[in-house]
Amino acid sequence: MISKHIRSAIALVAAAGMFAAVMAPTNSHAGVVDGVRTADGLVMYLGVVPAATVRGHAKSHPEARMHGGVPAGSHSMHIVAAVFDEASGARITDAKVRAHITEPGGLQRTIRLEPMTVAGALTFGGFTTFQRGIKYRIGIEVERPPHMQSSPSKNTPPRMHRVPAVTAHFTYTHD
Repeated sequence: MISKHIRSAIALVAAAGMFAAVMAPTNSHAGVVDGVRTADGLVMYLGVVPAATVRGHAKSHPEARMHGGVPAGSHSMHIVAAVFDEASGARITDAKVRAHITEPGGLQRTIRLEPMTVAGALTFGGFTTFQRGIKYRIGIEVERPPHMQSSPSKNTPPRMHRVPAVTAHFTYTHD
């Protein structure tokens, strides 16, 4: 059975995809190829939509100010990622999330995806620029904070356990 959190992430990504499809020319094939990935116990959903969707909000609207404000430019895009624990279906809210973007030829950049609330659910997002007609590889890296790990013995105190960062890779083309 799919949890409520996973259904909301699917709805978020689907809504982002529908909006992008409405904004794109009819012959366009732009978008994230398979916007869902599972890696090392995490399920990640990725959506990329034109920054213009946020630029249309009134200046008083919280989304108009998120991530330091909406950048100008026709190729500005908003990356949105939702992250869940695969076993429990629980939404991950206490992570540092980054998008590592690689272009053909090896050019790379990293953007921090900031926590944000969409439709009452915490996701991570940030703005970047994608040129048209280029196939990008986007690695979504999730770094969770250390947590206390119980000891196998009653005589040994619990200790902090570092959780390694997890990265899932997606392909995106902006037409």
